[in-house]
Amino acid sequence: AFLRADNEFVTIAHALAAAGYATWSAHPYKRGFWNRAVLHPRYGFARSLFARELGPGPKIAWGLADDAFFDRALAAIAEGPRPFFGFLITLSVHHPYESFPDERKVLELGRLEGTATGNYLHGMRAMDAAVAGLFADLEARGLADHTLVAIYGDHDARLGASPEVLALAGIPRWTPAVPALIERVPVFIVPAGGELHGEVDRVGSLVDVAPTLLHLLGVATPGSFIGQPLLPGPGPDLGVAAYADGSALAADHLYVAGGREIGRRGACFTASGGDPRPLEECHALASAAAALLAASRAVVDFDLARALAEGGE
Repeated sequence: AFLRADNEFVTIAHALAAAGYATWSAHPYKRGFWNRAVLHPRYGFARSLFARELGPGPKIAWGLADDAFFDRALAAIAEGPRPFFGFLITLSVHHPYESFPDERKVLELGRLEGTATGNYLHGMRAMDAAVAGLFADLEARGLADHTLVAIYGDHDARLGASPEVLALAGIPRWTPAVPALIERVPVFIVPAGGELHGEVDRVGSLVDVAPTLLHLLGVATPGSFIGQPLLPGPGPDLGVAAYADGSALAADHLYVAGGREIGRRGACFTASGGDPRPLEECHALASAAAALLAASRAVVDFDLARALAEGGE
């Protein structure tokens, strides 16, 4: 956020701006947090809305409640030129989940009530309602049939591998593979018109979200992007999701680079259940992840995005 803030970034916002989209970002918190006021223009956003622009209102956790945030952000964006690309960063469901407003509670959580996990579940229920309100607002404004909506998390819930989390995730017991297995985020893509087409069972990571959206919008993916579109297909799933620590996930295997009860050379598991496998079965996966991470870091550390996007080597 600060170390490479003067890079010449190439993002989905740049690609869509070049295709004629108005680009917006919005986040109901301090504009200086994670250097967003500096970075968002460099990320290609022509206009940004932060706490000051969005104004005061009902709060959950760190900032403006998601339903109020969606209402205000969409109202501003919808008044601007079209087509538009809006990047909305919500804040209500964010650790440490120390509390949740009693008047907004809907769920009966029993022994989880008052715990971090319980507050997280209350927050997610509120998020669900806020998302439903967002779609209703798009419909009311006549935008639903012309708007593709993508919803994803930027990192996991930071709740750890507690017994209640494992139970909610349907994991019967802790194993050394569990921390990597539960480090997942949801990605929902709703095409214009709102028709859902089911689950795409492909391995991917956050670097694949932008290429997927650009593909669906018919916009060329910049050459500096590392990810690939997450699309259904008849062939085998060859996707690799690389973790920052060198761990990696593929369709059949999970390589864990380090952690509790993990050896110095890492460990290999099945991707589905986390059952141990010989380390040799993960050598190719570990190498693929290392190459992806090295390429990604080189693009940022040596400011290569612009050159690669323009066809450089």
